[in-house]
Amino acid sequence: MKPEKTYQYLEDLAEQLGISIRYDDFSDPEVPARSGLCKVRGHHFYFMDNSKSLPQKIRLLSQCLRRMDLEGVYVLPAVRDLLGTTQK
Repeated sequence: MKPEKTYQYLEDLAEQLGISIRYDDFSDPEVPARSGLCKVRGHHFYFMDNSKSLPQKIRLLSQCLRRMDLEGVYVLPAVRDLLGTTQK
């Protein structure tokens, strides 16, 4: 699967799981910030550093999604392999 398609699928999967992805540039050395998941008033948000390369974004979002409960959610086999999860 092409990286663009992979990342689009990861974004779609995050949305299915109720995670909103927000993009921002975290390159300001005055404000140390990095990509990550947070929960605000019961809603999950993943803040993605927009300055990251596509392979880095795939790795970061994959790390987040592999910790989520994917039970009952169809995930393409190639993406399951990427996440290191198994279908039950």
